[in-house]
Amino acid sequence: MIEIKQTVLKYIALATLGIVSFQTSLLNAQALFWHNFEYQKYPWIDSNMNIFQSHDKQILRPFFNKLNGSNKKRVNILHIGDSHVQADIFTNETRTLLGSTFGNAGRGMVFPYTTARTHTAADYRCFHTGRWLYARNVERSPELPIGVTGITSKTYDSTAQFKLSFREKAIQPEFTRLKIFCKRNRNSFDLKITAGGKSVIADVYTSENDTATDLLIVNMPSGADDYLFEFVRRDTAQHFFEIYGISIESPADRGVLYTSVGINGAGHYSIMRENKLPDHLKILNPDAIILDVGANDFYQKGIESERFKENLISIIEMFKEYAPDAVIILSNSQDIHRGGYSIKACSIFSYLIAEVAESEKVAFYDWYRVSGGQQSMRIWKSVRLANKDGVHLTRDGYELKGSLIYHAFKNTDRRLKLKKDTSDAIIIPCVDTLNIDPVQPDTSVKQKELQWIEHTVKKGETAWAIAQRYNISVIQLKDWNRLKGYALNEGQTLRIFTVVEKSLEQGQSAVTNKPTYNPGNSGNNGKPGYKKPKVVYYKVRSGDTLYSIARRHGLSVAELKRMNGMRSDFIKPGKTLKVK
Repeated sequence: MIEIKQTVLKYIALATLGIVSFQTSLLNAQALFWHNFEYQKYPWIDSNMNIFQSHDKQILRPFFNKLNGSNKKRVNILHIGDSHVQADIFTNETRTLLGSTFGNAGRGMVFPYTTARTHTAADYRCFHTGRWLYARNVERSPELPIGVTGITSKTYDSTAQFKLSFREKAIQPEFTRLKIFCKRNRNSFDLKITAGGKSVIADVYTSENDTATDLLIVNMPSGADDYLFEFVRRDTAQHFFEIYGISIESPADRGVLYTSVGINGAGHYSIMRENKLPDHLKILNPDAIILDVGANDFYQKGIESERFKENLISIIEMFKEYAPDAVIILSNSQDIHRGGYSIKACSIFSYLIAEVAESEKVAFYDWYRVSGGQQSMRIWKSVRLANKDGVHLTRDGYELKGSLIYHAFKNTDRRLKLKKDTSDAIIIPCVDTLNIDPVQPDTSVKQKELQWIEHTVKKGETAWAIAQRYNISVIQLKDWNRLKGYALNEGQTLRIFTVVEKSLEQGQSAVTNKPTYNPGNSGNNGKPGYKKPKVVYYKVRSGDTLYSIARRHGLSVAELKRMNGMRSDFIKPGKTLKVK
């Protein structure tokens, strides 16, 4: 309560100095008082940080101008995440609160998750019959194209069906429009959709629309609690149905449509596997994109800072290209426990997100700080706001988070309306506060060179972990050391060709060309022979990713990008890449 009084006095002082008007001062102090009063039973929550931050107000201002005009023009928000978002508890809370304030334009994206052997969101259940194939963005090489939901299901069974059953009042009667994201060509089954006792037959593909996108719009008589989807086969050419998601909306062009999409285990690499995401962004035309993944990138093996930043920047570049009018808001993970202790990488991750937000001129929601920072997961668990796993929250915890995000929208809007307020810079956490080493740019490139080194395998080390450490591929590690498999023994010595600092190898001459290991060369005391590498090019085919191309040619993704002067991980069919 003392802190609230001090904040109120601060606003009065600003008014006295003429920085803001007394009316503005009173309104903001009053709003902040009630906001803090609502959360005072959670004293570890840093409500003063509960805002979307940016280094330039113009990054956020256009979106909030749209949000305040949502009664005249619809505002589309896309929230991309992982398991926390797939459950749709906190995002549903945010959706509900925003809808009550700015108007509710629909439920947003849903999916028949049971066809892909995973759980649905909290506000509906799914049932299906028939045989289905599926793919998710967490798979290394998804066998189906992946779109905005991060998940795809496909059936060749014309008798298959699926049903979505929503909780009471989850779907309002005015939500009559279905936007079905599916593969549309002459070979697709048509749809029969039944809701509220009335059925509609929808042609998935029509001959008049030979350049069909993935969007099929179906207008229903009324929104309903249950939707049954069946397939109609009109001729023998129709033999499959492939679905990427369904958005349930109001046809009215007003209110807020808050779409949340998440997949258990998803990280930044997962987003880069969504090869249909660019096309779906064009269809969705979001006004704001909240990117809320990352914990799965570092939970097990820590975080490789530079590679992580490269991947995140490539995703941001893609967002900017295919959703140029959207404000991009990066979020981070709250404190996570593993084995009863906080994971240090959470604070490093928060620092990196803030850095990228500044360099790429996007916004930042510091959920790590808002939720209490380092060691706060212990508190969340003690008051039953988090589960015992120290990663996921309880329903009460998620609803608290959803409410805080809603207030972040409100607090940011309030801040932007302060005409002379200049305190809008991203607050990059102090390194001393985080208790981590600062992430410094690499200024010693000229002091490094490629050389052979020896690595002694430690207990528990894997071939994958060693390859990641030295920025090489596992295939290279295997070939250079004549390994029959990938199993390693403690104390085993491996030869690795990598970048090292000269100061660490004084007196040795540098190898300037990368060696090609010749298993048949038994000379030179059994050491690898050297020959000038031959330049080889590869033409990108449909379905290729940088990861699959790099793996096929014994490279790491970073090495492939470096060879071709690439920043982004997104590639198009027909592009020629140097692979050797």
